[in-house]
Amino acid sequence: MKIVKLALITLAFASLTSCSGGEGTAVQVSVSSNIKWTVPSKGISCFSNKTALANSTTPEKDVSEAYFSIPTVSFQVANKAMDTYITLIKVMYTPPNGSALVCDFADENLAALKATWWSATNKISMIPAGTADSAAITDCPIKCGGISIDIANFTASGTIKIYGYQADPNDPEVQEGFVSTTYFTYGTQF
Repeated sequence: MKIVKLALITLAFASLTSCSGGEGTAVQVSVSSNIKWTVPSKGISCFSNKTALANSTTPEKDVSEAYFSIPTVSFQVANKAMDTYITLIKVMYTPPNGSALVCDFADENLAALKATWWSATNKISMIPAGTADSAAITDCPIKCGGISIDIANFTASGTIKIYGYQADPNDPEVQEGFVSTTYFTYGTQF
């Protein structure tokens, strides 16, 4: 129990220090390149698609108008002897003349971004030890909306933060938290 409390404190400390730039290199993250063009309509999230498929219903348009799509997120794990758990993907963006927006993916919304995460028991977002970098990639696009399209032909940048921890597969109580950051560009062309 003492080790579990220590692991939770370590994870909390990693999250706190990330605000001051104390990010490690345990997991590097990147997104597919090129500008993410804003779509002037509502969108359907991976979670809505997968839930509808499981229930044999029509997916709900649950992504606010207008939205952009990030096709893939790639994870490069430095220590492949550890299991890597992704607990939160936070997408932060501020359109020109707009307010700061945040698009969070956790729990089932996070698990829906990768087929193996979605099909896992308890929908755990985990990259098992020994996974090749080519297999540590999401396979369903992140969609974030709420962008005012009053401004034509703009481009802006956003930030993605990945929160998680690594655990020894032979001793799950041995854990280390991490926060990784990457950037992307989005905009409109109309």
